[in-house]
This record gives sequence, C-alpha cells and structure tokens, in this order.
Amino acid sequence: MKGCTLCPRLCGAIRSEGETGFCGQDGTLRIARTALHPFEEPPISGTNGSGTVFFGGCSLGCVFCQNKMISQGSRTGKAVTKQELAHRMLALQELGAHNINLVTPTHFSDTVASVLEQIKAKLTVPVVWNSSGYERVETLRRLEGLVDIYLPDLKYASPALAECYSAAPDYPQVAPQALTEMFRQVGRYQQDENGLLKRGLMVRHLVLPGSRQDSMDVLRLLSSLFDPKDILLSLMSQYTPEFAKDCPYPALHRRLTSFEYRSVADCAVSLGFDGFFQQRSSASAEYTPLFDT
Repeated sequence: MKGCTLCPRLCGAIRSEGETGFCGQDGTLRIARTALHPFEEPPISGTNGSGTVFFGGCSLGCVFCQNKMISQGSRTGKAVTKQELAHRMLALQELGAHNINLVTPTHFSDTVASVLEQIKAKLTVPVVWNSSGYERVETLRRLEGLVDIYLPDLKYASPALAECYSAAPDYPQVAPQALTEMFRQVGRYQQDENGLLKRGLMVRHLVLPGSRQDSMDVLRLLSSLFDPKDILLSLMSQYTPEFAKDCPYPALHRRLTSFEYRSVADCAVSLGFDGFFQQRSSASAEYTPLFDT
C-alpha cells in the first residue's frame, strides 16, 4: 500500500512500510474481537446473534467513542493473517451467526475485500459493512457484490460539530455521498420471513446531548437522499458520557434527556422513516463488548 487513500482523510501514510495513518494502523491486519453479538438491531442480531468482527483503529476519531480502547491509539488489536480472518468469519457462520458483521473495517477495506473474494461463495449468510459513514466512494466500489447490508452512521449535518467531535469538518459532505453509493449497490432493504435483514441499507444516528437540532437536520438530510420507506433507520439514545469525560466539550459531559430524544424521534416519524428506536436504558457501558486487547 503506497500512500494510503482508503478513507477521506487521504493521509498518504505508507502503511506497508510501517507508517501509521490517522487510523493508528500500519499495514498489518488487526482485529480486537470476533464473537456472536446480541445487542445489534433486531434484524441484525436476531435470536442467535450477529457474527461480529471488530477491527482495531478508526479513521474518524470521535471524542465520545465507546470503543476508544480499540479505535484510538497506535496499532490496537491483535495481528492476524488474511487466512485467519477468513477462518474466523467461517467459524462465526458455523456457530449460527445470522450474518458476518464487519465493524469499523474502512482502513482495512482493501485487505477485507480480498478475503471476501476468497470466501464469499462459502458464506450462506449476509455480509454487513458496519461503519462510521466516513467513507470514500472509490473505496466502496471495491466492495460491490461482496457486501449485502450496509450499516453506516450518519452522525452530523453541521461541519462545526463534525470538526469538534470527530476532527472531520468534511463529514457532512462526504457521508451523504458514501451512503448514496451504498444504496446504489444494495437497493431497497429486504427481510426474510423471520424479519432478518438480507440486503439493504440501515442508517444509524446517535442523538447527542445538546445537539437535537442537528439530529433533526440529519434526518431531513437523510430524507432528501432516499425515500424513507426504502431504508431502515436506527435512532439511538445510547450516548454514555463516561466515554467523553476527558473531552473539552461540556455538552457531552451529561446524559441525553428524554425530551431531546423524543423530539428527534417525533421528527423521524413525521418524515416517514421505518426502523428502530432505543429505550434510554440502553445508555449504559454494559453494552460495550469486551475486547481481546
């Protein structure tokens, strides 16, 4: 990999020669956890759980990230070969996973695509691309035919918030283009007879304290990109301030209020979105997985 351009930061790190990019990773493939995970949305987790593969590092860097022990820092996660990653994916399928859920894989997308090309014919369950939404269209095109379900975030409509909270002022410009490409590849969502998602786009949005107006702007942006009935929305209330206690933004040092979440949820309903709403009891660190670091 010469001069990494996998994510929108275009940092140019020569990761194959040991340099680390903004993501904190060099050219070595690293994962932090593979396991059946019961706490995704119902069409993803089902009854058996989603077959999650958590990758080390992240190209976004949110100050409130609940997975920051693996997403931030240098060379986080356990080094694995492509063969081991392929084995773990197939093993998750054997354990009864409803899907193979690739969590924060963007900065390893070239390697992951290569692995999927090798094993896609052996997979009888969908492949989920679970990302921040901060993606390059050019990188996503490499995944066409390999990914069945896209599960991205759409975090911000405001460049100022995106810069403060994720060091990515271009997020509101980049993410809609990425989601449009994802939808082009997979089309309107499809579920099986048990309600499990087989194909399509489900967009997540985490409502942040003090940012309900931006959240409503995000939903309006999303409704301008897609017919709300063609995608699924997951509106999350699980914000947990303990993961942002060291950040310099006082608004993030408290929990989300019921009024803030309810007003955003009402906006989603008025715009005609189908999908999932969380109970505020989900705002707990107990839902953060244990990582193999």
